[in-house]
Amino acid sequence: MIPSSIAQVEPPLTCARVIAQDKGSYVVATAGGESRAQIRGALLHENTESIELPVVGDYVAIKHSDGTSMIERVLERKNLFTRRAVWGSHSMQPIAANIDTLFITMAMNRDFNLRRIERYAIAAANKIPFVVLLTKSDLMEKPEFFIDSVSLLLNKIPVFAVSAVEGDGLDQISQFLGRGKTIAFVGSSGVGKSTLINALLGEDVQFVQDVREQDDRGRHTTTRRLLLQMEDGTSIIDTPGMREFALADAEDGIHTAFAEVLQLSTGCRFSDCRHNTEPDCAVRASMDAARYASYQKLEREAAFEARKNDPRRKSEDRLKWRAIHKENRRRENNKYKNF
Repeated sequence: MIPSSIAQVEPPLTCARVIAQDKGSYVVATAGGESRAQIRGALLHENTESIELPVVGDYVAIKHSDGTSMIERVLERKNLFTRRAVWGSHSMQPIAANIDTLFITMAMNRDFNLRRIERYAIAAANKIPFVVLLTKSDLMEKPEFFIDSVSLLLNKIPVFAVSAVEGDGLDQISQFLGRGKTIAFVGSSGVGKSTLINALLGEDVQFVQDVREQDDRGRHTTTRRLLLQMEDGTSIIDTPGMREFALADAEDGIHTAFAEVLQLSTGCRFSDCRHNTEPDCAVRASMDAARYASYQKLEREAAFEARKNDPRRKSEDRLKWRAIHKENRRRENNKYKNF
């Protein structure tokens, strides 16, 4: 769906969509074709956070001048899929924008990881409708085991087993396609995102590499985010493989992904139970041990990320730790006074 803000783009500006992102420049598409574009300097200075700058899938207002295209502004987004930047960075890394359906892809082999699916689901929850695609079903004797595992984990979320090589399950994706629709694929390297996209496009557009035999893990086939167009008008966003996926703005997503916690908490003895060490905690008593441990870990991570980016919480934390350090110093001084 094209955002209503496009109507606000008037000459000499032109509406375009970002279809590729490279270091220092973008490729944008307009009704007249594709062109290379750069960000207007003032836009860079006005927006210091990366999530405020263009990303693949964005609609932008551009201006043509002397054979060059300059991105003047990013139009209002329907949604934005992000993660916390790697290596402990505090900044957010945008992945793709204006997505109608996000396909979380994971292979049914030794790299299958329910905890990683949880992270992707939490990042998408409340922002973007998503579906889980379990790939390489042609290599599995019992793909139903994997489907049931994910379905149990993510209640009411569609889970499909597919094989791009054999063409199995691709018809289940067709319900999310259509003119004006944008779908995006995310997942680790080697899960078959590029192979799936080639199958949907009907031609080998995306380069594909074999996975390593020793661990079934793939190399980074897709090295940049790219928007491709199907004949029926569907836009497909392919993304590089992401093995590490740090959460960002995920507190609401955790409540959605772990909906059973809210249901079970009605049975806790205390109405303000935090489900840690409190007695008679229904959540701790009822949840699967691995699921509960994941919930606790992800909730702590989300709360930590929220504190880092909330001025009020930062201030409260500073006051709390200042009081703790002050009390510790008082106890130390009193201890020595008693000698």
